[in-house]
Amino acid sequence: MSHVLYLLRHAKSDWKQEAVTDFERPLSERGQTDAPKMATWLAGQIDKPATMISSPALRTYQTAMIFAHALDIDVRNIQFDNRIYEASPDTLLEVVSALPEQVQSVLLVGHNPGLDYLLQMLCREAKPGIDGKLMTTCAVAKIAVDGRWQDIADQRCSLHNLSRPKEI
Repeated sequence: MSHVLYLLRHAKSDWKQEAVTDFERPLSERGQTDAPKMATWLAGQIDKPATMISSPALRTYQTAMIFAHALDIDVRNIQFDNRIYEASPDTLLEVVSALPEQVQSVLLVGHNPGLDYLLQMLCREAKPGIDGKLMTTCAVAKIAVDGRWQDIADQRCSLHNLSRPKEI
């Protein structure tokens, strides 16, 4: 069985919010512009993912809500998983490998460096953009997974595309 994994890095966050913790950092003005733009673009490219899993950090929460709206995903069905915040690629693999097999596609909303490392682990053909970055803020990667979710770490995955806001 073939599955599709979408990786989405949260949109640009606001570093000027000195009074909040990293977990509570909101989207910046640029993030609030890039997220709807990328979400609308993605909605025109793909079928609605069967499941959406996100870090509960504020910037990922806000990004997930924007994408859920554009993709017509009921926000009550978004799974917020604490393990995704500051996750290693191995932890992200645990989250994905626990998906039920009947779930054909998932949109995973998270953070760097974990998403960068996960993408490099799964798809060696992933190349940085012109700015030298792989998963820039609000970047979306579409990965085809040949086989079962539980075996994703052992699979040959292929990168269908990696899209960044500056390229859209």
